[in-house]
Amino acid sequence: MERKYIIEMTEKQARLLSYACDAFPRLIQGQDGVFQDLFETAWEKRSKATTGNDFDKSFEGGWQAMRDEAEELCRKIKSRFWWLPSNALNGINYDDTADILWSIHQVLRHQLWLDNPDREKLRYTVDAYPAMQYGSEPLITIKAKEE
Repeated sequence: MERKYIIEMTEKQARLLSYACDAFPRLIQGQDGVFQDLFETAWEKRSKATTGNDFDKSFEGGWQAMRDEAEELCRKIKSRFWWLPSNALNGINYDDTADILWSIHQVLRHQLWLDNPDREKLRYTVDAYPAMQYGSEPLITIKAKEE
């Protein structure tokens, strides 16, 4: 029998873990939008630390120049390492690790949706749908801890 674990975490930790289990599979699959987001966030942090403004037009040529450069880098990375054109992507069934992480993300985001008192306003979001198993591992289980 395979060993199982129980993890206790805060809501913020669950959200961050869900984010990681969403973003990392996309990186594995070569989905360049995640690279783009990482590059832009890093630039915005550097801009703010240097100039005090997230989108300073004078910082390193400005935000749009950085975005154009990031898009070009993403296209090159995607083409070189995944052999994919800019309009293509790998998805489910490309990599088992990515699929397992994606399933974990789905379970976490659905539980966070269930715990949201305003969930009725969000009933048509992807978070509202129960997770489906992808990859070779069963779905994780999660529930809110009763205090």
